[in-house]
Amino acid sequence: MKFLRNHWYDLGLFPLAISIIYLIMNWGDTATLHRLAILNFIVIFWHQFEEYRFPGGEPAITNMAMQPQTQGSPDRFPLNQNNAMIINVAAAYCPYLLPVLFPDVIWLGFMPVVFGISQFMVHGVMTPRKIGNRIYSPGLCAVLFGHVPVGIYWLYYTIMNNLLNWQNVLGGVIYLAIFVGGFMMKIGYGILQNPDSPYAFPEEEFERGGYVEKIRKIKQNSN
Repeated sequence: MKFLRNHWYDLGLFPLAISIIYLIMNWGDTATLHRLAILNFIVIFWHQFEEYRFPGGEPAITNMAMQPQTQGSPDRFPLNQNNAMIINVAAAYCPYLLPVLFPDVIWLGFMPVVFGISQFMVHGVMTPRKIGNRIYSPGLCAVLFGHVPVGIYWLYYTIMNNLLNWQNVLGGVIYLAIFVGGFMMKIGYGILQNPDSPYAFPEEEFERGGYVEKIRKIKQNSN
C-alpha cells in the first residue's frame, strides 16, 4: 500500500496512455458519446498528475491555503496520503470510468461533465488568489484544455440531439451530491482524516511545486 500511496498519480498514466491508443486506433468506429467519455477519462488522470506530480503542490495548497486547520500538522491534516489516494482513485474509476462503460446512460455522463467544468471555479478563480498566483493553480491546464471543452461539447451534443432531459439532469445532480457529500466529505474528509494520521505526505511530495514557501510568505505578510 505504501507504494500505491506514493505513486497512484503516476500509475494513472497507464490507463491514460491505453485510452489514448484506443482512441487513435478506433476513432472512426467509436460513437460520439463514447469518444467524449474516454476523453474525459483521459483528462482526469492528466488532472491528478498535474496536481500531485508535475508541477504538484496540491497537498500543501489544500492543507495550508484552502482548508487550513488549527489542529494537526499540515503535512497530514485534513488531507493525508491515504485519503488523497482513496478520494482521487475513486473519482477516476467511478464518475469517469462508468460513462466509458455506459456512454448512453446520460445521467452517468452528466455528472462528471458538470464536476469537471465546475473545477474551473476552484483552480482558475478561488485557489490562485490563495496561493499568491493570480493565474494558475495545479490542475488548471487539465481543466481549461480538457474538462471544459469536452464538457461543453458533451452538453452541446446531448442537447442538440434531444438526449439531455430534466430526468437525466436530476439523476446527475443527485449522483454528484452523493459522491461529493456522501463519499468525499463524509468518508474522505470525515472518516479517513485524522490530525494524528500516520499517513503524512513525505517532505518531497508536500513541498513539490514550491507552494509551501509561497503560502508561508503570504501568511507572514498578512499578519
